[in-house]
Formats: sequence, structure tokens, C-alpha cells
Amino acid sequence: MPNTKTRRNIIILALFLAVAVAGVIAYRVFGELGHAEFKAGKAAYRAGNYKSAIEHYKLAADQGNLKARTLVGIFYRKGMGVEQDYAEALKWLRPAAEQGFGAAQSELGLCYECGFGVEQDYAEAVEWYKEAAEQGDAQGQLLLGAAYGLGRGIEQDDVAAAEWMFKAADQGDDLAQYNLAVFFRDGRGVQKNYKAAAKWFRRAAKQGNADAQYEYARFIETNDGVKWDGKEIFKWYGKAAEQGHIEAMYELYSCYSYETGVKRDMDRALYWLHQAAERGHARAQIYLSAHYRDGLSIPKDEKNAFFWGLKAAEQDYPGGQYMVGTYYEKGMGVEQDYAEAVNWYRKAADQGFDCAQYELGKCYHEGKGVEKDMAEAVKWYRLAAEQKNYDAKEALEELGMGE
Repeated sequence: MPNTKTRRNIIILALFLAVAVAGVIAYRVFGELGHAEFKAGKAAYRAGNYKSAIEHYKLAADQGNLKARTLVGIFYRKGMGVEQDYAEALKWLRPAAEQGFGAAQSELGLCYECGFGVEQDYAEAVEWYKEAAEQGDAQGQLLLGAAYGLGRGIEQDDVAAAEWMFKAADQGDDLAQYNLAVFFRDGRGVQKNYKAAAKWFRRAAKQGNADAQYEYARFIETNDGVKWDGKEIFKWYGKAAEQGHIEAMYELYSCYSYETGVKRDMDRALYWLHQAAERGHARAQIYLSAHYRDGLSIPKDEKNAFFWGLKAAEQDYPGGQYMVGTYYEKGMGVEQDYAEAVNWYRKAADQGFDCAQYELGKCYHEGKGVEKDMAEAVKWYRLAAEQKNYDAKEALEELGMGE
């Protein structure tokens, strides 16, 4: 079965295609029907005047231009220059698809996959993807590869998924390049090859794919298939972060903090840490909490420390739960409450967080926030000690239960 991470990547790919502007704008049109109107529509599109663009494309479509007809369908599906109308989109797309136009076929397949104006039908979607893919349509190849990878509408087949992804990637489709890189990284349908993965991540990254930019920076940072280069790491994390990639924002904090490809600048580091934390990055939230708690490069503020720690804890992040437990125990940024401290320690301890296991054991040992219970104390000390927690080992030794 595909691993969860890879399945998520392909699912995100398919969902993205459902809302992104299809890359079929850059068609060659010289010598084709409705060329003048198509050219005018293209100019209007580039100028951001979608209403004018679709009117010109309609005129070109009326003259028999299948590319224009496909674009009109896409505009209705997206609600670009017109009110979104799936039924109207299908009226424009289906005739072009039935006449064998690849881009229209892949779009029609997408409508069936997502249930846009028709009953959702994965098998029907795959049939249209096949028609488009076999004609060399990059989007059709990409979506057919995704269908094989997910086993959606067709029997799951990683080898076939990789083959179709390669065909689309070789035509320059950045999403296919990104997913092909994931296949090489994880050894799905192809032999695991970090050098090849890095190559395809880089190609997609150069086209502005934020996920690929982040992953390529990670490959450089871990020296997997790419020579380590601090400036390149900083460059690609920066490009991804500027596009709103949350993980990249957090990594920029690290770059500025530890001088990876850039001079140390804690103002910039904290800026990006805030950006990531505000968007829900749990690890960024606990680091920001620690900065406020200890007054690291920022004025000490216990209430803000508690606020950000709680944000991470509420996401079921064990580091945040442990941190909030310490705040309740010490009365830091919040009224002291041992019972509440135990509550948060337990949440983190149940997830295997060794520091929380030790603190929970200590609470049982001392009867703090919970009835004293040495059996429970020893239980949690041992669980923490098994993870090489020094304090837990020391506590067991003091109780005469060390190794």
C-alpha cells in the first residue's frame, strides 16, 4: 500500500488541480481557426481582464477553435470573468473532448473526478484521462499517473503511476515533476534514487512550485543527492516561504538563527517564526513560546509564552502539552494549577513524550495535583527512563529501582 505521506502528496496534487488555473493558456494558435480572436483573448487574459478574455475565446470557439472552447469551459469552471457555472462549463468542454481534443478530455475527466456538474465517477474520469494522456496532453498524463498512484478509478499501480508522471514531467509540468521526485525519493514505482529526486525537485522549484522549493532545500541541507550549500538552502527556503509555505517559514527562522547561508539576524528570524506560528505551525509556536518565556531576543512576556504554548498544545502537539503543563505547575503566564498541570503532562506522556512522563511520575511521587501513588510514579519513571531520560533514571536510582 502507498505510504500516508506519498498518498497525501498525490491527493493534494489532485485537489490543487481542481482549483488552479489550468496551464493550457500557452497554446500555439498560428494558422488555426479563430486565430485573431484567440490571440485577443490571450492578450486580455495576460492583462488580467478575464471578462474580455472569455468573450474573445467564445468568438474563437464559435469559429471552430477547440482550444478556445476548452478555455471557455475552464473559465466557467473557475468562475473567471463569469459567474462559476459547472453545467455551462460542461457544455463547452464535452464537445471539444468528444472531438478528440486532449486538453478538453483531461478537463472533462477532472469534472468527473471532482463531481463538477456531473455525478462523481472516478472510472469515467480515468477513461477521459487515458484519452488525453495517450495524445500527449501533460495534464491528462499527470492525472492518470495520480489515479494509478491512488488506485482511484483504476487498479493501483505504482509503476504505471511513475511512468505517466515521467511523461508529464518531461513536458515541463511542475506538479508532475514534484510528484515524480517524491516517487524517486520514496522508491515508489521506481528504484529509490536521491540524486534523481533532487533533480526533479529542482526542476519544479525553478518553475515556482513552493513544495518543490522546500523539498529541494531539504535535500541540499541533508546532503542527499545534492552538495551541501548554505546559500542555496537559504535561497530555496526563502522562495517557498515568500509563497506562504509554512514549513519553509520555520526553516528560515533556523537559517537566520544559525547563520545558514545568511548572517545571523534575530529580528528576521523572529519575523519568520511569528509568520509560521500564526499559521498554525506547532513547533514554531513552542519555539516562540520559549523565546517569550526566557526573553530570548525578545522582551520576556510570560502571558505570551503561555498563549503560544497553549496554541501548540491544542493541536495535540506533545511538546506544547508538556510546555503548558510546566506553565500550570509554575504559575507562569497563568494561575498555578497542579491538577491542570497533571492533565497536560498526561496528554503528552500518553504520546510517549519522555519529559512529560518524568514530570507525571514526579507528580504521582509527590502527590502534586493528583493523589500520591508510588506504583504510578514508578510506572511513568520507567517509561521515561526507557527513552534514556536522565532525570527519570536518577529518580529510579533514588528509589532503589535503578538498573
